[in-house]
Amino acid sequence: MPPLLEVRNLKTHFFTRDGVVKAVDDVSFTIDKGETLGVVGESGSGKSITALSILRLIPTPPGKIVSGEIFFEGRDLLKLSDKEIRKIRGKEIAMIFQDPMTSLNPVLTIGRQLAEPLTTHLGLTNEQARKESEDLLKMVGIPNVADRLKSYPHHFSGGMRQRVMIAMALACRPKLIIADEPTTALDVTIQAQILELLNKLRLETGTAVMLITHALGVVAGMANRIHVMYGGHVMESATTEELFANPRLPYTMGLLKSIPRLDESRHDKLQPIKGSPPDLLEIGNSCPFVPRCDYAMDVCTKSFPTIRVVPTENTLGIYIPGKPGNQMVEVSEGEDYEQHLLACHAEVKMGDPATVDAGEIVA
Repeated sequence: MPPLLEVRNLKTHFFTRDGVVKAVDDVSFTIDKGETLGVVGESGSGKSITALSILRLIPTPPGKIVSGEIFFEGRDLLKLSDKEIRKIRGKEIAMIFQDPMTSLNPVLTIGRQLAEPLTTHLGLTNEQARKESEDLLKMVGIPNVADRLKSYPHHFSGGMRQRVMIAMALACRPKLIIADEPTTALDVTIQAQILELLNKLRLETGTAVMLITHALGVVAGMANRIHVMYGGHVMESATTEELFANPRLPYTMGLLKSIPRLDESRHDKLQPIKGSPPDLLEIGNSCPFVPRCDYAMDVCTKSFPTIRVVPTENTLGIYIPGKPGNQMVEVSEGEDYEQHLLACHAEVKMGDPATVDAGEIVA
């Protein structure tokens, strides 16, 4: 079955007075129907710009999608006209933004904002849209829906506003929801409720989810696969279980080491990643993580590593931890194994303290 969304060699740059900012530089990935893909990385890694590029919401100027292809159900979104892409936004692909107050109109009632996509994309009458809006608010757990439709965004708490955003995203029953850090500004208990709601709705409606976050703990119990982004690149990709059990990239290891764990002593210190994220104006052909990497080699400063497939442990026993010679065993087409994509010149030691089980991480 072909993927629901396929991004090929996407490049999105911003042309400024100081130079060209390569916010997204040659990014490729797929999302299958009903799947949750987690995209993690520090601020400035290119996660949100990738999402905005999919919906062609990049502000121009100074931004521009320089090259690449974005196929959604076989159609290249970058070749569609403005009128055609507007029919897809909200109906086929919906987005939940990080801060609902920047997305909800403060002078319009919640009911009017919920009804807009229903009347625009589905052609419902005002009365039909009102009834459907009530059902959507009930679906996301908001009480007293008849009164709430008459309320304005400032009448809602942060968690309630985020639920409204989710209701708007689900209004037209989209095939893909892009959730751009939907829990960043919420407290821990509300975070858990929002994530549980997203997962429940995904299972009930079959909607695929692209979950963008800077916290690995958020995607540990949500995502089927995880992409780790850094400096505008997808640096590592694997299933959730494989990424937590056997991280290959030094950057991924650094992210895992910096997460508090329940099984650690109160006297144990977190190990932050040294340095700061790279200046995207100064990134050349070398690996962007070199200045912060404990495993950097000379070749890392001369060329950007190419992503390669690493066979992982499975019923066939293709990959055996602790035996570097078996890490690159060739696998013939059709054999059953999970792919772990790695973009790193260095062979990182197995059994690193960062290696954890996904179930041990608490969002």
